[in-house]
Amino acid sequence: MKESYYILHKNGANSHYSALDYLLKENNINLVYREFSIVGNFFKSIKRLDFKLFIKQLKNLFFLFQLIISSNKKVVLGIAPYDAKLKRLLWVLSNHQVFYHTSWTCWDKTFQPKKLKKNADSVLKIWENFLEDKCQHIFAVTKHTKNEILNNYNVNSNKVSVVYHSISNEFLKTTITKRYNKKSFIYVGRLTPEKGIEEMLNFFSKNTDLPLTIIGNGKLKNEVIENSKQHKNIKYIEYVSNRALLASYFQENTFLILNSKKTRKWEELFGMVLIEAMSQGTIPISTNHSGPNEIIHKDLGFLYKEGELEEKIKEIIKNTHPLAAMSENCIDFSKQFTILENAKRWKKILN
Repeated sequence: MKESYYILHKNGANSHYSALDYLLKENNINLVYREFSIVGNFFKSIKRLDFKLFIKQLKNLFFLFQLIISSNKKVVLGIAPYDAKLKRLLWVLSNHQVFYHTSWTCWDKTFQPKKLKKNADSVLKIWENFLEDKCQHIFAVTKHTKNEILNNYNVNSNKVSVVYHSISNEFLKTTITKRYNKKSFIYVGRLTPEKGIEEMLNFFSKNTDLPLTIIGNGKLKNEVIENSKQHKNIKYIEYVSNRALLASYFQENTFLILNSKKTRKWEELFGMVLIEAMSQGTIPISTNHSGPNEIIHKDLGFLYKEGELEEKIKEIIKNTHPLAAMSENCIDFSKQFTILENAKRWKKILN
C-alpha cells in the first residue's frame, strides 16, 4: 500500500501545502487532508442540509479514531498558538510522528489568536513541552516566526525550517506587460474591517482620478458595492477563484494595497496576495505588520504605519519612483516562492 502523510488542520488550508504535496508525490507518497474542528461543522452541515460537509466530518472523526488505535503515522499539525485543544490532540497523536506548521509571528505570550484563560499556566506548559520535546520538527512560514520560537523556547535551530507559502503555477504562465503612466490600484481579499476597507473607500471616494479595483467578499461587501455605484473610479469584482484570471487583474494595475489593521488577536501575517501580485509586477503598498515587513524590502514596494494610507499614496504619486525597475524587482523576488523552490524547504519531513 502506498505510504501516506497527513495534514491535520482546524478547518483545512490545502493551498498552504501545495509544495509539500509536490515533494511527496515525487517520492511516491500520498498527502491526505483532515480537520480536527468537527463538532461545529457537524451542526453546520445538519442546519444547512449540506451532505458533503456531513460526510467530510465523518471522515475526520474516523481519522481521529484511527490515530488512537494506530501508530507511527506522519502528521503535520496546524493549530493556533496556545490553543487549549492541543492537549486533547496530543493524546490522540501520542503514538505518531508530529510536525508543527505555523505562520504566527509572536511567541512571547503577549499577543496570540487564542485568549489565555484561567488554566493559562497549564496550557502554556503543554505548548512548551510540545515545541521543545514532542514535535519532530517545526516548519515556520517566515524567518520572523522561526526567530521568535528560537528566542522564546529551548529549541535547536536545526529543528526549525522556514517554508514559505507557494504561489500557484498559474501565476508563472503569464506574459507580463505593465503600464506605469496610469497609477491604478487593486485590493484582493476579505471585505472586513480589519482589512482597512473603510479607510480605503474613504480615500478613493475623495480622489476620483485614481482607479481602484476591489476583489473579494465579506461583511463589508454591500458598502463596497454602494461606493462602486457612486464613484466611477471604484470597481468591484466578486471573489475570483480562477488564478489565471486573478493574475490578469493584477497585471492591469500598478499597485496592490494591503491596508490591514491589527486587532486584539490578529495581524497580517504572510499574505500570499502580496507574492501573487508581485509575481505579476504589481507593486505592494502595505501597513507594516510582521508578515508584509518580511516580504517588502527596499525597492520592492512601500510600507507605512496604520492610519497613514492617504499620506503614503499621495507621497508615492507625487514623488518620482523608478516603478518599472521596482516592478521587475518584484517579479524576480517572487520566484523564490514557487512550488518547486518551496518543495526543497519541506525535505526535512522525509528524514
